Amino acid sequence: MNEEHTEISPYIEFKHGKLGVHRKVKWNTELGLVMHGRKFIYRDEFGEDWGIVYAGIPEPEGIHSDNDSDHPEDDSDDESPDSPNVIVNGIADRYFTEEDEKVLLEIVKDEGEFLKTCRERVEHHGLKMKMLATDIRYDRKKITFHFAAEGRVDFRMLVRDLASIFRCRIELHQIGARDEAKLYIGCGACGRTLCCRTWLGSFEPIGIKMARAQNLPLNPGKISGNCGRLLCCLSYEYDTYLVLSETLPKVGDQKEFDGVPYEVSYVSPLTQTVTIHCLDREERHRRVKVTSEEYYSGHLKKKK
Repeated sequence: MNEEHTEISPYIEFKHGKLGVHRKVKWNTELGLVMHGRKFIYRDEFGEDWGIVYAGIPEPEGIHSDNDSDHPEDDSDDESPDSPNVIVNGIADRYFTEEDEKVLLEIVKDEGEFLKTCRERVEHHGLKMKMLATDIRYDRKKITFHFAAEGRVDFRMLVRDLASIFRCRIELHQIGARDEAKLYIGCGACGRTLCCRTWLGSFEPIGIKMARAQNLPLNPGKISGNCGRLLCCLSYEYDTYLVLSETLPKVGDQKEFDGVPYEVSYVSPLTQTVTIHCLDREERHRRVKVTSEEYYSGHLKKKK
């Protein structure tokens, strides 16, 4: 792995669990430089767990403790997943050793079996829940089951049932459609692996206004991702489009050119051009593409 920093960072951001949630934890300077992509063990108030190093960071401001509960709220929302700003109340202990890799292989194997058992108990209790994935802590003191469901679910009896079977703390975590997509390997319309699967640590709110600002077709099939929600990438260039649009007129604005009235019918922020159509009855079908300079000058240049 490549060394990312010449100076040792006091904190690191790391990926945690099946959902790849980004969290922060204090870095043990005795471990040396922060190595991106390396697995490591950290100790917190509950014991030991593991993660994958994402980047070294300065000491964060506004620390929010990661206080887990035995019975968390089951109202996770697509637009407000686990906060990437959560700081684990602990410290990195060591990079993975060969022995740790063997332990992790056993954990991954058990996660599949535990998920199967959980699905059986869900069916037994007659709950309308879709069990999706399992996260077992490195020290096996807690198991988190991720599930999807329409609305809230009373899973208190299920938690007690699972706790009696696995003899550890049980957490049921309800996730939305966007988080569910992170659990599967898939490709987006661009042909690349889903952003949520590879590098996105959290989801930003996405609105239809982002598609409108970029002149994209408002066809759900073209602007929706594998999760059925609006594409995350709609937000990547949105701010740039807003800046570029500040110097251009709005669709519907009217202006006279050489004494002839025109109306803006299309705006292209990237090319800094607008399309205008003539409002004069005799030339009402005439459409002209002009630059922002031409538009504000009020004079149409003769095209060669």
